[in-house]
Amino acid sequence: MAEYLTNLITNSLSAATAAEEKEDCPLCSSPLETYDIDHPTQCPSQHCHFNFCLTCIESFIQSTKEDAEASDGNTFHVPLHCPNCRSNLGPSIRDTVLLRKVDKYLKINDDERLSASELRVKHSLENDADIIMAVKEARHREKDFFRKHSDDDTGSYVTQNSIWSLESGEGYEADLSGVPKSFISRHHSSGSLQEINDPSALANIRPDTTLMCGLEFFMTEQELKFVTSYLVSGDTSKLAAATEMMHYVSALSRQGITPNDLRSKSKANSMMGSIREVIREGNEARRIEQEKGASHESTGVLAQMFVPLAKEKRKNRDQMVIELKKQVEYMKNYPLPLRMPKYAELIAHKTGFSLTFRDDTWDGTVLDAFCKISVTKSLLGHITVVTKQHGQSKGIRDIVDFGSSKPNGKGQIDTMRSRVIVASLSAEGGKQGIMVGDVVSHVNGVQFFGTASDLVKKITSRSDGELLTFAFNADAAVAEALRRRWLLSNEKKSQKRSSELS
Repeated sequence: MAEYLTNLITNSLSAATAAEEKEDCPLCSSPLETYDIDHPTQCPSQHCHFNFCLTCIESFIQSTKEDAEASDGNTFHVPLHCPNCRSNLGPSIRDTVLLRKVDKYLKINDDERLSASELRVKHSLENDADIIMAVKEARHREKDFFRKHSDDDTGSYVTQNSIWSLESGEGYEADLSGVPKSFISRHHSSGSLQEINDPSALANIRPDTTLMCGLEFFMTEQELKFVTSYLVSGDTSKLAAATEMMHYVSALSRQGITPNDLRSKSKANSMMGSIREVIREGNEARRIEQEKGASHESTGVLAQMFVPLAKEKRKNRDQMVIELKKQVEYMKNYPLPLRMPKYAELIAHKTGFSLTFRDDTWDGTVLDAFCKISVTKSLLGHITVVTKQHGQSKGIRDIVDFGSSKPNGKGQIDTMRSRVIVASLSAEGGKQGIMVGDVVSHVNGVQFFGTASDLVKKITSRSDGELLTFAFNADAAVAEALRRRWLLSNEKKSQKRSSELS
């Protein structure tokens, strides 16, 4: 790192003039690409106009992430300063990297020139809502900067071209079809995927991590939005499909694998990951710069070379505590159903199946989703008794009554109907999270209607060793409870924003 920085600073002054004449990078002497010229570095020093290629900028940023060691053994942090005039590039350099990366692909109109992985990158860049917003903001900051620093006060130092398009599909990183490969359900039919391929379908979806059972760390932002949209749709088929998606992610996470790990092997997804990292680092750099109140001028260079690590650690720890308190308060106001959807895969056996079942009745209310169902056997073991205990809290009442014309604390949405619940289970079922009292809602991806004896016949009709898939608690009560919870929380947030603005 030290050798790189030495060469960077030593060669920069003499190379700057040559770069303007030959359009070569002043550091590595390779030709500057079109996107390097269209998006030059935003050096705040007047008339500096120093510019270097994307590869060198990324190496420069990487070298400043590591602490350098001084001759006395102490370590210090090297700031992101212009190699030519030493002005502070920290607030803007990642905008430059972001804009160059997206232009590298989006300005290629002939898709046949792109490899399959590069085509996936282009497809995703055109439609990823988060990246679209980040690029829009970066373009605005770049345009504003060069308007202020242009030599002729016209902002003509850089050429701005509008290349953004939202005409094609959603463009998930994993698959050009628009559906993440890691999320293709093997057994549940997701129905028409038209709404997922529509870029506007997920634009207003805010991922609800409280629904993910800790799996949010193993999913991409698009996957979180996708699963959230299914979980809060109020559609039992989509709810069942979402449980299978989460089961897949959970199975990978237990092996130490995430969907991102699988995708990062490709050049396309490595590029998308680097773009997201550039956006994140750029936002963090601007936040720190604003807190320090630093100007764009190259003053106080030595004072800015030392990073107050202890202060940052305390700030991060305090922020974690604040976020945890917010989540606890959120869960208090918007509690989850006691019977959350789950998915399991079990092997069919004509004798000795891992689950036993019992007939039960749903009372047709949303409140049933917040009901703890217990199944106990009599002393003789021949009779099973079902007991139900409903959760009681203001948050539950608010969810159950939300949208009801006549609130009664139960949320009646249907007439009474029969259903089947789990009466007992073996270790095989327990390991997959199945519990006594869970409602059998789907078998092999199809919604199940029938009695316990019907279900047993269905299982015993299969060949020994055949894989059976089950979705539990993906029923009408839970689907409606999750939908109302989502709508209620969004309404409360809208009201809070409105009151703050007024």
